[in-house]
Amino acid sequence: MKIAVSVTTAGDAASLEMRFGRCPCFAVYDSESKEFEWFENAGIKATSGAGTGAAQALINRNVDIVISGQYGPKAVQVLEAAKIKMLLAPAGLPLKEVISKWRADELKEYAIQRF
Repeated sequence: MKIAVSVTTAGDAASLEMRFGRCPCFAVYDSESKEFEWFENAGIKATSGAGTGAAQALINRNVDIVISGQYGPKAVQVLEAAKIKMLLAPAGLPLKEVISKWRADELKEYAIQRF
């Protein structure tokens, strides 16, 4: 299973970035190999469509789950359509703790309010 986390930077100093579409980069954790892949989020420089661009980049990497602090409505539509589960974690949480909380099933699933 591949888990993408919106992070502040690549490497050991990474912590969770609150903004999904405008995060500087993503860490993609492979739960089988226990290894990370890092890639810069091209959406951070976009004038519009940052969330949808970030979502598509994760779809292209066959991600199963995304963990972030918040999601924009257009990104949610793209991620839902691709059946990618969205989880929430607090901003600033070190990446290793984010993964530990995911393993322990301690992260809340994102739910859009529908009326």
